[in-house]
Parts: sequence; C-alpha cells; structure tokens
Amino acid sequence: MRPDYRRSIVNLTSSLLKHFDLETYHPSLSALDEVLKRDYKHILLVVLDGMGENILDAHLKQEDLLKQARKSTLTSVFPATTTAATTSLMSGKTPYEHGFLGWNQFFKNEDIHYEIFMGTDFYDKDKEIPKDFHKKYFEYKSALESIKEKHPSLCVKAFQPTPVDEKGHETFKEGVDRYLSMQRDAPRSFAYLYSQAPDLHAHEYGTESIEVNRGMRTLNNELTRLRHTMDDDTLVVVTADHGLIDIVEIPLFEFHDLTSTFEHLPANEPRMTNFFIKDTHREHFINFFNEHFSKYFNLYTKNELLSKKLLGHGEKHPHVDECLGDFIAVAKSKYMFKLSDDKSHKAHHAGITDAEMRVPLIFFDKEAS
Repeated sequence: MRPDYRRSIVNLTSSLLKHFDLETYHPSLSALDEVLKRDYKHILLVVLDGMGENILDAHLKQEDLLKQARKSTLTSVFPATTTAATTSLMSGKTPYEHGFLGWNQFFKNEDIHYEIFMGTDFYDKDKEIPKDFHKKYFEYKSALESIKEKHPSLCVKAFQPTPVDEKGHETFKEGVDRYLSMQRDAPRSFAYLYSQAPDLHAHEYGTESIEVNRGMRTLNNELTRLRHTMDDDTLVVVTADHGLIDIVEIPLFEFHDLTSTFEHLPANEPRMTNFFIKDTHREHFINFFNEHFSKYFNLYTKNELLSKKLLGHGEKHPHVDECLGDFIAVAKSKYMFKLSDDKSHKAHHAGITDAEMRVPLIFFDKEAS
C-alpha cells in the first residue's frame, strides 16, 4: 500500500496549521477543516504510537469511544515508522522534506549510523558523536513552535512520556491529568499528547496479545474520562503515527554471501533496509538478494525509490540522497531483517502492508461528535 499524501497524517497537520493561519505544505483534510471552523477554545492532538486500524479494530468494541468517534482512514508516511511519522505530524512535511528516514541513518562522511531519537551510533554505542551533530542534520521548527510564535497568547504545550521527556508523565493517565490541569488555567490552548502504547507492547508481545488489548482498553478508558472531564469547548483529535504487523525475523548477518558485498553496514529500518554495496559487487548483491528475498521484499535502487515518490514530495531535504543506500529493501510481507542482537521483536513496522500504513482519523468534543 502506498502512502496517500492527500489523505495522510501530513494532511492532518496541514489542517491544524491552516486553522492557526500558518503556511501549509500539503493539502488539508476537508472533514477536519470543517469541524475546526467551530473555533474551539482548546484543541488537543493525541498520537497513540502504533495504533493502526488493524489494532484498533481487533481490540476495541464498536461502542468504545475510539471506534465510535472514528471518522475516516488515513495513511501513514513512508517509511511508516516513528522517527519519520511523528516528525511529519510535528512539521506538516513529508519525509522527503524533513529528512527523518528511519531509526538509524548512515552518514558516510561522518562514518556514523545515527540513532536519531537516542543520539548514539546504532552499531557502536561507545562511538563519540559530535556534539552539534543532531542540530546540524535534524533540527527543525515544529508545528507547536510555529503556532506559539504566531499566537503568543495561546497556551501551547506538549505532554510526553518519560522516555521521551525526562520531566514527562509516567503513565497515560498522568498525561491526561497534566493536560486537564493545564486546561483549567488556560483561556485558550493547543496541546499535543503522545503515548508509546500500543507500539511498545506490540513490539514485545505481538499485535494480538493480551498486553496490547489491556493497553488499548486503558487508552480508550482514559480518553473517555478526558471527554467527560475536559472543558466544554474542546476538540480532541486522535490518530497514530503508523501501524504494526506481526513479523518473522531473518538473521541477515548469517548470509555471508550477502554481507561480503557490503561497503558499509545496513541502515534505516529492519523493514526498510538501506544497503551500501561495493561497486564491484553490485551484480552479485542483486542476484543473491532476489534469489533469497524477492518474495518478501521489493528491492529498489536509490533512484527507483525516489522516482516512486514513496517518501513524498516537496523541497528535498539536503541529506536524503546521502542517507539513502545504493539499494533499499522494502518489506511487502511479514518478514524483516534482524540488524542487531540486542532485542527480538514480535511485531514491527516501516514496510508497505496495509497493517503498517492504515491509521485512523478520530475526533470528538464533549458530545463525542
């Protein structure tokens, strides 16, 4: 399934930027535009990491708020992964424009496989990262910053869990409570509330697990409590950055005929894997890869991938070309490459299956309209 950059999470943010009289880079969503015309005093964007439509449908009942208030289906961006997708939600830009292309991105001149959200090298945690590295390659102005700059009297705040913000909330309940406390003191506000569930539970236990079910019940219950408690003049918009699919891991580094062709270690994602291949070994790489993995992955050259516009369109970010591999393998089934021995996964994302790409557009006010 291809991302639809007319009905994606990028376009959701375009609606929010448009509402606050800011520049938009892509079309907005007409259904969300229409409800935003009501000019609510408080707008809250809730992002539930990994809550693809498959997970929403499997774990909640039709009478539950998150299903009752679902308005339509959006796509994630490509790659459908948190680094790329949450940055699209925070910027209103496609990965092609903002340059966040995966969990770890390889910079040849720096010889760094940079884990964007961790600030470390993916393969060598002891490698020293230049202190200005993140600012040089990954700093951008978020939608929250732009909205605050445009409307200085508006209360603008992000509520993040502690792994993301050391002063953040420990539980989603605490995040909701912090939001409600802020709202009581703010005449008007725009806020962002983020949850790492159900993504973390799905990675560890699988999309159909009891752990994911319990997490989804908690999220739905807390948002139901929020609806009953929040100011009457509040709009809550809920979506996900991506979905997940239950996977089978392929131990990539056991295929020595393949790894012998590597000029640099692979980068980006287990289901959107960038390969950097020695010039003299490219034909061997293609033949071996297609013989063993073509059933599970589409293999593209850098130019082929860019021509398909899976990353989106707009003004290309300066490091897109540098960080994309000579070849990019994109998962089209349940398999993924295991790039590290650190941890095994039951479910993952960044491929192009429906489960990874389809996310809900949900919004409700006090009456759950």
